[in-house]
Amino acid sequence: MRTIRHAIRNTAVNRRSQRSIRRGTSGAALLLATALLASPDTVGAQAVSIPPNLILPNYDRVPIGQQEGIEAGAFLARSGDAGSNWFNPAGLAKSKGSAVNASATAYEWTSTELEGLGESSGHSRINSMGTLFSAVLGQGPLSSDRWRFGFSVASPITWKPSSIELAATDQNGHEQIAYATNVDFGVMIPAIAAAFAPGGVASGTFRVGAGLGMSITSLTQSQDASDRVTDSVTTASVRLRSFTAAGSTWDMRLTGGVQWDATPAITLGARAATPGLRVLGSSRLNLQNLYADGRSSNDLVIRDPEAKFDYQFPTEVALGASARGHAGEFEVDVHYYGSIAAYDLYSSTSSGTRTVVDSTGAVTVSSVGFATTTNSARSVVNVAIGGSHPLTEHLRVHAGFSSDRSPVPDGETSLFRQVNLTRITSGMSLTGSSLSGSLGFGYSYGTGIRHGTVLTSGGEPVDTRLKVHTANLLFALSYSFQPK
Repeated sequence: MRTIRHAIRNTAVNRRSQRSIRRGTSGAALLLATALLASPDTVGAQAVSIPPNLILPNYDRVPIGQQEGIEAGAFLARSGDAGSNWFNPAGLAKSKGSAVNASATAYEWTSTELEGLGESSGHSRINSMGTLFSAVLGQGPLSSDRWRFGFSVASPITWKPSSIELAATDQNGHEQIAYATNVDFGVMIPAIAAAFAPGGVASGTFRVGAGLGMSITSLTQSQDASDRVTDSVTTASVRLRSFTAAGSTWDMRLTGGVQWDATPAITLGARAATPGLRVLGSSRLNLQNLYADGRSSNDLVIRDPEAKFDYQFPTEVALGASARGHAGEFEVDVHYYGSIAAYDLYSSTSSGTRTVVDSTGAVTVSSVGFATTTNSARSVVNVAIGGSHPLTEHLRVHAGFSSDRSPVPDGETSLFRQVNLTRITSGMSLTGSSLSGSLGFGYSYGTGIRHGTVLTSGGEPVDTRLKVHTANLLFALSYSFQPK
């Protein structure tokens, strides 16, 4: 990133860059195009770097679960059905019979707004996604009154904002700037779990559980930027940049949890997860860059269909306490995510080819390496508060609040974007003898500022502000094979 900043500074004082950032240009388009086009490979550096993107890696952004999702995830101590596979494996030992549980976001509306150079550009997108499918084996398939086993597929991280497509003209139509980007980042975790209640499922007050999961992380991103300038009928220049990457990595993780009914009205819970153990991972990388002005050209291409890709997960520790009475239930959870030291996110042994044609027509071909992209994470503590109130014997109203702090340690240099989020949820659940369901709404919001990633023609740093708003329509169903 220091090399990138140096390149941006050099490009900012270049004559053509000075022309391209005149006041008439769209600030948002120019900001993004400059960040991509003014890169080290355009000014003769010997390593190619990946440009940063608008990717949020927040751990608790997605609401998951039937009642858990509409209570902002504050269900660590109370979890006691098939959803326990994800929230706390110890809760499986509260399920008397076998059951299945599925939750989803019917619609997720995400709005992103980028501000910089006195301009702003906002876009929104609507997605639908499944968040959890889980099952528990209880009485019937199992003869034991102490053991329970479960299976789940969870999607705790999903980030698919709207693609950004901007275009601007300047210099009375002599310059055209265009920029487009698209990102799809997600984590899916299939897992198995087992739970044990020494005193029995129905009468025991202490439960313990453990699970083994495989975190499958996928990251796809594409960026295209261009800057075309025509100074006169005989002089013109063009600068083009295209970058695409599509990769995945698999990591094995262990989880463990406990629950203790301290009194008939108070239950305590805890959950822990180990860092991921990388099993495999790779990514396709493709970066192309061209600059030509009619007198000379500088063309660079680097491709690697098997670049190494890695995405690491932290140690997790969560504690929860719940209370229940005639007025309803209430729980407070504290979730700690540990820090992660710097590691190689993208790395490649492949070299790119740079072809330079000077003003005399002489051609020079050279090899350019790939600059390893590193990543790290800071420790964060998130808090979730949730509860419910019974309206009838079978109908309850739920609400919750949670924080979702960004693990990005440095909002200026990371490939990922640093945005701290806050979430509120509400909804209703209906419980029958075998079939139960819930319907709710979630809303999260946050703002992140990136300092000095781009310089103006006068050499002044420019701050960019990213605003994120997400609204979720949540629904879930569960079916118990043994009527309650």
